[in-house]
Amino acid sequence: MWFYDFLLPVARAFFWLLYPLRVSGAENIPKEGGFVLCANHVHALDPFALAAACHGRRLRFLAKAELFQKPLSAKFFSGIGAFPVRRGETDLGAIRQSIKILSDGHALGIFPQGTRSRENDRTHMETGVALIALRSGKSVVPAYIDGPYRLFKRTRVVLGKPVGLSDLGRKFDREALSQATARIEEAIWKLK
Repeated sequence: MWFYDFLLPVARAFFWLLYPLRVSGAENIPKEGGFVLCANHVHALDPFALAAACHGRRLRFLAKAELFQKPLSAKFFSGIGAFPVRRGETDLGAIRQSIKILSDGHALGIFPQGTRSRENDRTHMETGVALIALRSGKSVVPAYIDGPYRLFKRTRVVLGKPVGLSDLGRKFDREALSQATARIEEAIWKLK
């Protein structure tokens, strides 16, 4: 992930100059070990804002498979540690890769809405993040990005306390996934 390490100071400078980040709750980011960072999705800049906000931790992101169709785009997104997920279907390969990343002690960034909401509305969240969290047994840290981005205006990123899912065990039935998704969704929007 040398490209990620190269781009991170560039992203921080970019946000410092054009969209000054105001980060709160940074103490909620685990210093070590795998965890899932879940956020609302407003803009294509969101992954870069979260990476800049999470000092000391590299984030790997699930990204829509369409971004990996062109060789240059695929090289860029792979270089920053992103990997493809096919939206609208159960992508077992992406789920397995997510769990491996978490079990290797890395941080995983996911936008459970599955697509951007430019108006920053509370839209449906997919259950994939709940499945990954329950199967891996790793903590889920909610994040809220206060969009839209406006040039030279502060962009607020709020990192919340981990969402409690341990009482659900490692069940993956519809009810457990639904409960976990609802808790994650509520935790994200409470940060607003």
